[in-house]
Amino acid sequence: MKKIIIIVLLIAGMSISFAINKDLIKVKTTIIGSDDKPMLLEPTTNKVSNYSTNPYPLMQDYGRTEVIGGTCYDWVNGPVMTWLVNDPNNGIHATWLWSNTEGITDRNMYYNFYDWTTRSWSWINPTNYMLSGQAVFPHTVSSVAGGADLDKVSGNFVISANYVYSGVLSVKLARDQAPGSGLFEYSQGPTGYRWPVIGVTQNQNVHIAAINALPSGQEDSLYYSRTTTATWPTTWTPYIKIPPPAPDPFFPDQNIAASKNSNKVLIVWECSEDAYPERAFYRLSTDGGTTWGTPTQLPFPPSVNGVNPSFYISSLFAMFDAQDNFHIVASVMHYEGTSGYTIPAQIWHYCPVNTPAWSLVHHYDAETLNAAVGYNATFATRPSIVQNPSNNHLYVVWEQFDSLNYEPLTSRARADIYVAESHDNGQTWIAKKRITAPNTMSKRFPIAGGVQVTPSTTDPDTLLVMYLADSIAGSFLQAEHRFCVNPIVVHRVPVPLPTGIEEQNQLPKYYTFMLGPAVPNPTNTLTKISYSIPMTEEVNLTIYDVLGRPIKTLVSGIKSAGEYSVTWDGTDDVGNNVHSGIYFYSLKTSDRSITHKLIKTN
Repeated sequence: MKKIIIIVLLIAGMSISFAINKDLIKVKTTIIGSDDKPMLLEPTTNKVSNYSTNPYPLMQDYGRTEVIGGTCYDWVNGPVMTWLVNDPNNGIHATWLWSNTEGITDRNMYYNFYDWTTRSWSWINPTNYMLSGQAVFPHTVSSVAGGADLDKVSGNFVISANYVYSGVLSVKLARDQAPGSGLFEYSQGPTGYRWPVIGVTQNQNVHIAAINALPSGQEDSLYYSRTTTATWPTTWTPYIKIPPPAPDPFFPDQNIAASKNSNKVLIVWECSEDAYPERAFYRLSTDGGTTWGTPTQLPFPPSVNGVNPSFYISSLFAMFDAQDNFHIVASVMHYEGTSGYTIPAQIWHYCPVNTPAWSLVHHYDAETLNAAVGYNATFATRPSIVQNPSNNHLYVVWEQFDSLNYEPLTSRARADIYVAESHDNGQTWIAKKRITAPNTMSKRFPIAGGVQVTPSTTDPDTLLVMYLADSIAGSFLQAEHRFCVNPIVVHRVPVPLPTGIEEQNQLPKYYTFMLGPAVPNPTNTLTKISYSIPMTEEVNLTIYDVLGRPIKTLVSGIKSAGEYSVTWDGTDDVGNNVHSGIYFYSLKTSDRSITHKLIKTN
């Protein structure tokens, strides 16, 4: 399904364009081998060095970042899958989709483990993070990855993936034979299914939600199966179709949650082939997947700040809390009938025991349409949610794109990671914080992996977040840029988050590439134009007529990072008053430009 918004401004040879398309949009960076041996990673070259090249030197990450691996595979379809889980009794389990070739024929799931006893990651290569971690499957993974979850009874980690062996496609599970050992045993499920997400309930059953693969190679319908980690190798129940009588997703946008306190299982999905707005559904089992309740349409959240809500394929993530109630977080896009999706974007939280059930976590309006967000994304999306076991505080993590900080090679906006906190079961969200500093890397596909509770009454607990630090914004997998390798980062965030301060003021000030509105506009005398640049560079600010001819150069030369303003008196370069009409003013540097309209009256 194609859903496109395009805004184009043409001025002779100048053009600005922006698109959102469901199919075509489709760190202080620290590498640490142990708690006391940090090394800095230079993000522009992906080589270990003794310095950092953050172009925003006043900005710092909130908390501590550790590079635990790397990959060239820089794209994950649909919503966030569980790839990071904290086991307070043993350690942190982390997995990701790994490849190190341009043809991505070596794809595999990789695994790393942080031991709470030794306080170190098990497989860290201090000179090449692409060699950190442990291969999970004995053969390469076909096409895409799956999910992961912790067997709370045994402490073992279970990882799923698509797997092709002897030409046969199936879902395959890998189980760590001892917590953090990196020695896996395997179970292969029925053939013909892919994009598996998994959850493990209290009774050690592994619940699988997967999409069946049609002979044409397209995704069709959503199916469910289960097996158990209590015995191994294990047998799988026959796949059953989950949606009826609700519609199928027709896209791998499903997710699953499994309770650790009971045998409840929840499957959520979005209907990608809906006409606007796109609906979402969930189906609950209270007996470990033996029987399922009727599919329930997830109600749309209320319209807030002018948003006509519609769900999105990268939207849904679910969790069971300590009281065994389920929570769903969703990214919501504004829709305008058949014209498609537009900004703003929002993050919402849903819990049926709350009144009201929906609460707004975050509202985001992009400052400008200066850069696209890339394949299968929205401006604020891919939320996940966890609960702090010590005080039941909830934390929602998501990626958010900054259209003022974009990659010159691809014209793709770079993303940073945000966190919000609730102390009342998600009814209100009292703190929001950007935890990553804007720099030349795009932080993508975050997953909240739990909260580690400190035994100290004075030290903060730690929220654990994992993400990919994309070296070039955009996707190599979607042919948006050249081959590159990217760090996999685990970010430790001290919680509770600071409150009482707006998120924008929690980090030191930095300057963005920005061209403000002319004031006044229309104008018949003087008009003031403000702009800012993030670094020292050559700048040109020029007035053009409707044919794209330069009329007046207002700024030309080297400028330091900062905020500036200039006035235009309505004259051309030789001092003559220009005629009334439509003009354009354009701010340009060596690798980017912004253009706005200005009306001159008599």
